Amino acid sequence: MALVLLWIIYSLFLIFTEPGSSTNDRHFIHYVFMALAIGYLLFILAQNTSLFGTQSYLEITPAYVVEKRGHFKKKVAIYLQEVTGIVLNNTLAKFTMRDGTRCQIDLKLVNNRKSQNLVKEKLMEVAKKHDIPVTDNSAPNRRK
Repeated sequence: MALVLLWIIYSLFLIFTEPGSSTNDRHFIHYVFMALAIGYLLFILAQNTSLFGTQSYLEITPAYVVEKRGHFKKKVAIYLQEVTGIVLNNTLAKFTMRDGTRCQIDLKLVNNRKSQNLVKEKLMEVAKKHDIPVTDNSAPNRRK
């Protein structure tokens, strides 16, 4: 990010120190460079901060479970028809697939414990619907 700020300062320096009587079109290149630097700065901010809102979510439907971690991250979709087992703990839900692979979903995307318990209940509900065995290894919470 410091490098991008250096690019912006450098382009501003080039724009404001160019002689006014200059007959070349170098100003155009400086403006393009500054616009690209600002665009890249916005990309970095959107990727790494919640400047444009929280873009992470966890979605549980009767057919699949989806986890999205951020703006430019891809979704992880787990189709429940392919799941043979679910292991739950306090922070993760681990899915064993028919082909032997394992997927996991971070339950810390949900902010508070009450919502995490709702997510676990919803996972248990859809697992029961699809006859998927669920193992709950969650440690009891010390605080309520």
